[in-house]
Amino acid sequence: PLRLHQLMWRMWLRGLAKPLTNVTPPSCTAPRRTLCVASKPSYTDRMDKTGRPVSPHLMIYRLPLIAWSSVTVRFTGIFGSAVVIAIAGTTLLGGSGMASDAVQGVVATHPELVPAAKFAVAWPLTYHWLGNIRHIVWDMTVKGFNNQTMLHTSYGIYAITTALSAAIAIYSLPPAPPKDQKK
Repeated sequence: PLRLHQLMWRMWLRGLAKPLTNVTPPSCTAPRRTLCVASKPSYTDRMDKTGRPVSPHLMIYRLPLIAWSSVTVRFTGIFGSAVVIAIAGTTLLGGSGMASDAVQGVVATHPELVPAAKFAVAWPLTYHWLGNIRHIVWDMTVKGFNNQTMLHTSYGIYAITTALSAAIAIYSLPPAPPKDQKK
């Protein structure tokens, strides 16, 4: 029958158990009570030996439009949430009319900024809304999951968002004052 130390030795050789004592390999120059661990080559060293390139970093890799479209949907969602939180915080700290009073004050002093401000508000909301519709369609129908369709929908969402936002900003402008026609 095998004795316990023989069983442990066999298990250790198979990698199933650690030895009962710290055994220092003869090639190791470290003190007896420490384990010698052969230094492993770094990931870059291992990849250099294979001849394959290391995965590119985002700072040197040009993201395709599809990726930028996805990032934009997320960014517009974060931006929209931050604006809602800022308006809620302003309302809580300054009273119920502080946010609307601030907007009306800017409109009264700088009316030329109104169309640009409306476009700046409409664009992220519209883009996020259209991007979410696209993702819902993908999730519900599993259609459009090829690179060409995704690229076309990305271009389309950018174009439709810009056109809708411009229409919203232009349409909601106050009517021009009537011109006096003196004959």
